[in-house]
Amino acid sequence: MGKSTWSGPVISLNGFIGGADVNASDTQQGGTTAWTVTNATTLTNGTTSLNAATNEGVLVYVQDGAANSAIYAFSNGVSWVRCDNVAANVSTS
Repeated sequence: MGKSTWSGPVISLNGFIGGADVNASDTQQGGTTAWTVTNATTLTNGTTSLNAATNEGVLVYVQDGAANSAIYAFSNGVSWVRCDNVAANVSTS
């Protein structure tokens, strides 16, 4: 298998987008933004809310998404779903 030195964000049209709002100021594709759980449909970073319904397909780091443990979660268009257990929504409890 070949080795690559490429180190950029991965964006695929009509598919996976690795971060919240790729056209905003967060050019790290979510890598520098830690989100916390408000409820199963809304995350916040202290100043901005991220709604699951308007961010379908987005993958984010949630610092308290698995009973106060850090996880990655994605929006299925309805709620934020934990990547470590796709049967569960994000939750602080």
